[in-house]
Amino acid sequence: MNSTQANERRAAWSAYWAAGGLHSCIGSFPGNYAGAIGAHWQAVFAGLRPGQRVLDLATGNGALPLLLYSQFAEADGPQVDAVDLAEVAPAWYSSSHSSRVRFHSGVAMEQLPFADASFDLVVSQFGFEYAQRDAALREALRVAGPSGRLAFVMHHAGSVLVQVGRAEVANQALLMAPAGLLPAAAAVIPWFAQARAGVSLAGNAQALACREAYNAAMSELATHIQASRVPDLLVEARDRIHGLLAGVGADAAPSLRLLASYREQWQAAGLRTSEMIGHALDDRQVQELLTGLREARPGARVGCEPLSQGEGVLGWALHLDPASA
Repeated sequence: MNSTQANERRAAWSAYWAAGGLHSCIGSFPGNYAGAIGAHWQAVFAGLRPGQRVLDLATGNGALPLLLYSQFAEADGPQVDAVDLAEVAPAWYSSSHSSRVRFHSGVAMEQLPFADASFDLVVSQFGFEYAQRDAALREALRVAGPSGRLAFVMHHAGSVLVQVGRAEVANQALLMAPAGLLPAAAAVIPWFAQARAGVSLAGNAQALACREAYNAAMSELATHIQASRVPDLLVEARDRIHGLLAGVGADAAPSLRLLASYREQWQAAGLRTSEMIGHALDDRQVQELLTGLREARPGARVGCEPLSQGEGVLGWALHLDPASA
Protein backbone atom coordinates (compact mmCIF):
# COMPACT_ATOMS: atom_id res chain seq x y z
CA MET A 1 0.00 0.00 0.00
CA ASN A 2 1.48 3.36 -1.04
CA SER A 3 1.25 6.56 1.03
CA THR A 4 -1.72 7.90 -0.95
CA GLN A 5 -3.68 4.71 -0.43
CA ALA A 6 -2.74 4.67 3.26
CA ASN A 7 -3.95 8.26 3.68
CA GLU A 8 -7.22 7.46 1.88
CA ARG A 9 -7.72 4.43 4.10
CA ARG A 10 -7.08 6.40 7.28
CA ALA A 11 -9.38 9.21 6.14
CA ALA A 12 -12.17 6.79 5.24
CA TRP A 13 -12.05 5.06 8.61
CA SER A 14 -11.65 8.34 10.54
CA ALA A 15 -14.75 9.73 8.84
CA TYR A 16 -16.68 6.54 9.56
CA TRP A 17 -15.78 6.52 13.26
CA ALA A 18 -16.58 10.25 13.47
CA ALA A 19 -20.06 9.45 12.16
CA GLY A 20 -20.66 7.38 15.27
CA GLY A 21 -20.42 3.76 14.11
CA LEU A 22 -19.68 1.50 17.04
CA HIS A 23 -18.32 -1.41 15.04
CA SER A 24 -16.65 -2.02 11.70
CA CYS A 25 -19.26 -4.28 10.11
CA ILE A 26 -21.31 -1.62 8.41
CA GLY A 27 -24.26 -2.17 6.14
CA SER A 28 -26.81 -4.93 6.11
CA PHE A 29 -25.64 -7.16 8.96
CA PRO A 30 -26.50 -5.61 12.35
CA GLY A 31 -25.75 -6.82 15.84
CA ASN A 32 -22.28 -8.26 15.40
CA TYR A 33 -21.43 -7.48 19.02
CA ALA A 34 -24.40 -9.47 20.28
CA GLY A 35 -25.14 -13.18 20.05
CA ALA A 36 -22.18 -15.54 19.65
CA ILE A 37 -19.61 -12.75 19.47
CA GLY A 38 -20.90 -11.00 22.58
CA ALA A 39 -20.94 -14.32 24.46
CA HIS A 40 -17.39 -15.02 23.28
CA TRP A 41 -16.07 -11.76 24.70
CA GLN A 42 -17.93 -12.12 27.96
CA ALA A 43 -16.19 -15.48 28.43
CA VAL A 44 -12.78 -13.99 27.54
CA PHE A 45 -13.24 -11.09 29.97
CA ALA A 46 -14.58 -13.28 32.77
CA GLY A 47 -11.05 -14.34 33.74
CA LEU A 48 -9.81 -10.79 34.31
CA ARG A 49 -9.00 -9.53 37.79
CA PRO A 50 -9.12 -5.97 39.19
CA GLY A 51 -6.10 -3.96 38.23
CA GLN A 52 -5.10 -6.08 35.25
CA ARG A 53 -4.41 -4.34 31.95
CA VAL A 54 -6.08 -4.94 28.58
CA LEU A 55 -5.00 -3.63 25.17
CA ASP A 56 -7.56 -3.37 22.35
CA LEU A 57 -6.03 -3.26 18.87
CA ALA A 58 -7.82 -1.35 16.06
CA THR A 59 -10.50 -0.30 18.54
CA GLY A 60 -12.61 1.90 16.25
CA ASN A 61 -15.17 3.57 18.48
CA GLY A 62 -14.39 1.30 21.36
CA ALA A 63 -17.02 -1.44 21.25
CA LEU A 64 -14.79 -3.83 23.21
CA PRO A 65 -13.73 -1.28 25.85
CA LEU A 66 -17.40 -0.36 26.28
CA LEU A 67 -18.38 -4.01 26.65
CA LEU A 68 -15.56 -4.63 29.10
CA TYR A 69 -16.34 -1.49 31.09
CA SER A 70 -20.00 -2.49 31.30
CA GLN A 71 -19.13 -6.03 32.37
CA PHE A 72 -17.15 -4.66 35.32
CA ALA A 73 -19.26 -1.55 35.92
CA GLU A 74 -19.88 -2.32 39.58
CA ALA A 75 -16.37 -3.48 40.39
CA ASP A 76 -12.80 -2.30 40.32
CA GLY A 77 -12.34 -3.52 36.77
CA PRO A 78 -9.28 -3.86 34.57
CA GLN A 79 -7.49 -0.93 32.95
CA VAL A 80 -8.00 -0.65 29.19
CA ASP A 81 -5.81 1.02 26.57
CA ALA A 82 -7.35 1.12 23.08
CA VAL A 83 -5.42 2.03 19.92
CA ASP A 84 -6.39 2.78 16.34
CA LEU A 85 -4.58 4.13 13.30
CA ALA A 86 -7.60 6.36 12.56
CA GLU A 87 -8.74 9.32 14.62
CA VAL A 88 -11.29 8.08 17.14
CA ALA A 89 -13.44 9.88 19.71
CA PRO A 90 -16.28 7.60 20.83
CA ALA A 91 -19.53 9.37 21.66
CA TRP A 92 -20.08 7.09 24.66
CA TYR A 93 -16.74 8.02 26.23
CA SER A 94 -16.60 10.65 28.96
CA SER A 95 -14.43 11.70 31.89
CA SER A 96 -16.24 9.15 34.05
CA HIS A 97 -14.59 6.38 32.01
CA SER A 98 -11.09 7.84 31.90
CA SER A 99 -9.90 6.23 35.12
CA ARG A 100 -10.21 2.82 33.46
CA VAL A 101 -10.25 3.41 29.68
CA ARG A 102 -7.75 5.39 27.57
CA PHE A 103 -7.91 5.87 23.78
CA HIS A 104 -4.84 6.39 21.59
CA SER A 105 -5.43 7.59 18.00
CA GLY A 106 -2.88 7.42 15.20
CA VAL A 107 -1.24 4.25 16.57
CA ALA A 108 -0.27 1.43 14.22
CA MET A 109 -0.57 -2.15 15.45
CA GLU A 110 2.90 -2.80 14.03
CA GLN A 111 4.48 -0.13 16.29
CA LEU A 112 2.87 -0.05 19.71
CA PRO A 113 4.03 2.67 22.14
CA PHE A 114 4.02 0.39 25.19
CA ALA A 115 6.74 -1.38 27.15
CA ASP A 116 7.37 -5.10 27.02
CA ALA A 117 4.93 -7.23 29.05
CA SER A 118 2.66 -4.24 29.77
CA PHE A 119 -0.64 -6.10 29.35
CA ASP A 120 -2.34 -9.16 30.74
CA LEU A 121 -4.66 -9.49 27.73
CA VAL A 122 -4.42 -8.20 24.14
CA VAL A 123 -7.68 -8.27 22.17
CA SER A 124 -8.95 -7.24 18.77
CA GLN A 125 -12.41 -7.31 17.22
CA PHE A 126 -12.34 -7.39 13.40
CA GLY A 127 -9.18 -5.31 13.39
CA PHE A 128 -5.96 -7.34 13.72
CA GLU A 129 -6.34 -8.88 10.25
CA TYR A 130 -6.07 -5.42 8.65
CA ALA A 131 -2.49 -5.05 9.87
CA GLN A 132 0.79 -6.35 8.50
CA ARG A 133 0.12 -9.52 10.40
CA ASP A 134 3.64 -10.79 11.12
CA ALA A 135 4.77 -7.43 12.50
CA ALA A 136 1.54 -6.86 14.42
CA LEU A 137 1.71 -10.34 15.95
CA ARG A 138 5.27 -9.73 17.14
CA GLU A 139 4.15 -6.48 18.77
CA ALA A 140 1.10 -8.08 20.39
CA LEU A 141 3.29 -10.84 21.85
CA ARG A 142 5.89 -8.32 22.99
CA VAL A 143 3.46 -6.15 24.96
CA ALA A 144 1.65 -9.20 26.33
CA GLY A 145 4.83 -10.84 27.52
CA PRO A 146 5.27 -14.53 28.31
CA SER A 147 2.38 -14.59 30.79
CA GLY A 148 -0.11 -12.53 28.75
CA ARG A 149 -3.10 -13.77 26.77
CA LEU A 150 -4.23 -12.97 23.22
CA ALA A 151 -7.84 -13.12 21.99
CA PHE A 152 -8.73 -11.97 18.47
CA VAL A 153 -11.99 -12.20 16.53
CA MET A 154 -11.09 -11.90 12.85
CA HIS A 155 -12.94 -11.86 9.55
CA HIS A 156 -13.45 -15.30 8.02
CA ALA A 157 -13.19 -15.53 4.20
CA GLY A 158 -16.33 -17.68 4.11
CA SER A 159 -18.37 -15.79 6.69
CA VAL A 160 -21.83 -14.37 6.27
CA LEU A 161 -20.28 -10.94 6.85
CA VAL A 162 -18.02 -11.33 3.82
CA GLN A 163 -20.90 -12.68 1.73
CA VAL A 164 -22.96 -9.63 2.66
CA GLY A 165 -19.97 -7.41 1.92
CA ARG A 166 -19.63 -8.80 -1.59
CA ALA A 167 -23.31 -8.11 -2.24
CA GLU A 168 -22.95 -4.58 -0.94
CA VAL A 169 -19.92 -3.89 -3.13
CA ALA A 170 -22.07 -4.90 -6.09
CA ASN A 171 -24.83 -2.58 -4.86
CA GLN A 172 -22.37 0.29 -4.54
CA ALA A 173 -21.16 -0.31 -8.10
CA LEU A 174 -24.77 -0.30 -9.34
CA LEU A 175 -25.50 3.08 -7.77
CA MET A 176 -22.37 4.76 -9.14
CA ALA A 177 -22.29 3.18 -12.60
CA PRO A 178 -22.61 5.63 -15.54
CA ALA A 179 -26.32 4.80 -15.83
CA GLY A 180 -26.75 4.44 -12.07
CA LEU A 181 -28.87 6.50 -9.72
CA LEU A 182 -26.19 8.88 -8.48
CA PRO A 183 -25.00 10.08 -11.93
CA ALA A 184 -28.62 10.28 -13.09
CA ALA A 185 -29.52 12.43 -10.09
CA ALA A 186 -26.56 14.74 -10.73
CA ALA A 187 -27.70 15.23 -14.34
CA VAL A 188 -31.35 15.93 -13.52
CA ILE A 189 -30.91 18.26 -10.52
CA PRO A 190 -30.03 21.36 -12.62
CA TRP A 191 -33.21 20.86 -14.67
CA PHE A 192 -35.27 20.52 -11.49
CA ALA A 193 -33.76 23.80 -10.29
CA GLN A 194 -34.69 25.58 -13.52
CA ALA A 195 -38.24 24.30 -13.25
CA ARG A 196 -38.43 25.53 -9.63
CA ALA A 197 -37.16 28.89 -10.80
CA GLY A 198 -40.08 29.12 -13.22
CA VAL A 199 -38.28 28.21 -16.43
CA SER A 200 -40.48 26.26 -18.83
CA LEU A 201 -38.85 23.00 -19.94
CA ALA A 202 -41.64 22.02 -22.34
CA GLY A 203 -40.08 20.58 -25.47
CA ASN A 204 -36.57 20.62 -24.01
CA ALA A 205 -35.15 17.33 -25.31
CA GLN A 206 -32.10 17.37 -23.02
CA ALA A 207 -34.20 17.93 -19.91
CA LEU A 208 -36.55 15.15 -20.98
CA ALA A 209 -33.65 12.76 -21.61
CA CYS A 210 -32.20 13.45 -18.14
CA ARG A 211 -35.59 12.91 -16.53
CA GLU A 212 -36.06 9.63 -18.41
CA ALA A 213 -32.57 8.48 -17.43
CA TYR A 214 -33.35 9.22 -13.78
CA ASN A 215 -36.63 7.31 -13.97
CA ALA A 216 -34.86 4.39 -15.65
CA ALA A 217 -32.23 4.34 -12.91
CA MET A 218 -34.96 4.33 -10.26
CA SER A 219 -36.73 1.48 -12.05
CA GLU A 220 -33.50 -0.52 -12.29
CA LEU A 221 -32.87 0.11 -8.61
CA ALA A 222 -36.35 -1.18 -7.72
CA THR A 223 -35.63 -4.39 -9.62
CA HIS A 224 -32.37 -4.91 -7.72
CA ILE A 225 -34.04 -4.15 -4.38
CA GLN A 226 -36.50 -6.95 -5.04
CA ALA A 227 -33.75 -9.37 -6.06
CA SER A 228 -31.03 -8.51 -3.54
CA ARG A 229 -30.54 -10.56 -0.38
CA VAL A 230 -29.16 -7.41 1.27
CA PRO A 231 -31.23 -4.50 -0.10
CA ASP A 232 -30.81 -2.21 2.92
CA LEU A 233 -28.27 0.17 1.37
CA LEU A 234 -30.19 0.32 -1.90
CA VAL A 235 -33.40 1.23 -0.07
CA GLU A 236 -31.53 3.87 1.92
CA ALA A 237 -30.01 5.33 -1.25
CA ARG A 238 -33.37 5.38 -3.06
CA ASP A 239 -35.04 7.24 -0.20
CA ARG A 240 -32.14 9.65 0.28
CA ILE A 241 -31.95 10.61 -3.40
CA HIS A 242 -35.74 10.88 -3.71
CA GLY A 243 -35.76 13.26 -0.73
CA LEU A 244 -32.83 15.24 -2.11
CA LEU A 245 -34.61 15.84 -5.43
CA ALA A 246 -37.81 16.79 -3.63
CA GLY A 247 -35.82 19.50 -1.83
CA VAL A 248 -34.19 21.06 -4.90
CA GLY A 249 -34.72 24.81 -5.00
CA ALA A 250 -34.22 27.44 -7.67
CA ASP A 251 -30.47 27.21 -7.12
CA ALA A 252 -29.11 23.78 -7.97
CA ALA A 253 -25.78 24.27 -6.19
CA PRO A 254 -26.81 23.28 -2.62
CA SER A 255 -28.44 20.06 -3.80
CA LEU A 256 -25.46 19.21 -6.01
CA ARG A 257 -23.14 19.73 -3.02
CA LEU A 258 -25.27 17.40 -0.90
CA LEU A 259 -25.22 14.81 -3.67
CA ALA A 260 -21.44 15.10 -4.04
CA SER A 261 -21.03 14.61 -0.29
CA TYR A 262 -23.31 11.58 -0.41
CA ARG A 263 -21.31 10.13 -3.29
CA GLU A 264 -18.10 10.56 -1.28
CA GLN A 265 -19.72 8.65 1.58
CA TRP A 266 -20.55 5.82 -0.80
CA GLN A 267 -17.03 5.75 -2.17
CA ALA A 268 -15.58 5.59 1.35
CA ALA A 269 -18.05 2.85 2.26
CA GLY A 270 -16.94 0.91 -0.80
CA LEU A 271 -13.31 1.22 0.26
CA ARG A 272 -14.09 -0.04 3.77
CA THR A 273 -16.19 -2.96 2.51
CA SER A 274 -13.59 -3.95 -0.07
CA GLU A 275 -10.93 -3.84 2.65
CA MET A 276 -12.99 -6.14 4.82
CA ILE A 277 -13.34 -8.65 1.99
CA GLY A 278 -9.68 -8.42 1.06
CA HIS A 279 -8.42 -8.92 4.61
CA ALA A 280 -10.71 -11.79 5.58
CA LEU A 281 -8.63 -14.86 6.43
CA ASP A 282 -8.86 -18.31 4.88
CA ASP A 283 -7.74 -21.60 6.44
CA ARG A 284 -4.18 -21.31 5.13
CA GLN A 285 -3.69 -17.82 6.55
CA VAL A 286 -5.05 -18.89 9.92
CA GLN A 287 -2.68 -21.86 10.01
CA GLU A 288 0.22 -19.48 9.29
CA LEU A 289 -0.82 -17.37 12.27
CA LEU A 290 -1.06 -20.43 14.51
CA THR A 291 2.36 -21.63 13.38
CA GLY A 292 3.86 -18.24 14.22
CA LEU A 293 2.26 -18.25 17.66
CA ARG A 294 3.44 -21.77 18.47
CA GLU A 295 6.97 -20.94 17.39
CA ALA A 296 6.98 -17.75 19.46
CA ARG A 297 5.34 -19.32 22.54
CA PRO A 298 6.29 -23.01 22.75
CA GLY A 299 4.05 -24.80 25.19
CA ALA A 300 1.30 -22.18 25.13
CA ARG A 301 -2.27 -23.24 24.42
CA VAL A 302 -3.07 -21.88 20.97
CA GLY A 303 -6.18 -22.33 18.85
CA CYS A 304 -8.46 -20.76 16.29
CA GLU A 305 -12.03 -21.88 15.59
CA PRO A 306 -14.89 -20.54 13.48
CA LEU A 307 -17.37 -18.49 15.50
CA SER A 308 -20.96 -19.13 14.37
CA GLN A 309 -24.59 -18.49 15.15
CA GLY A 310 -27.91 -18.96 13.34
CA GLU A 311 -26.98 -16.82 10.32
CA GLY A 312 -23.80 -18.81 9.73
CA VAL A 313 -20.08 -18.30 10.35
CA LEU A 314 -19.28 -14.83 11.71
CA GLY A 315 -15.53 -14.96 12.04
CA TRP A 316 -12.47 -16.68 13.46
CA ALA A 317 -11.88 -16.77 17.22
CA LEU A 318 -8.13 -16.99 17.88
CA HIS A 319 -6.69 -17.39 21.36
CA LEU A 320 -3.34 -17.85 23.06
CA ASP A 321 -3.13 -18.78 26.74
CA PRO A 322 0.20 -19.23 28.53
CA ALA A 323 1.09 -22.75 29.53
CA SER A 324 0.79 -21.90 33.22
CA ALA A 325 -2.77 -20.56 32.90
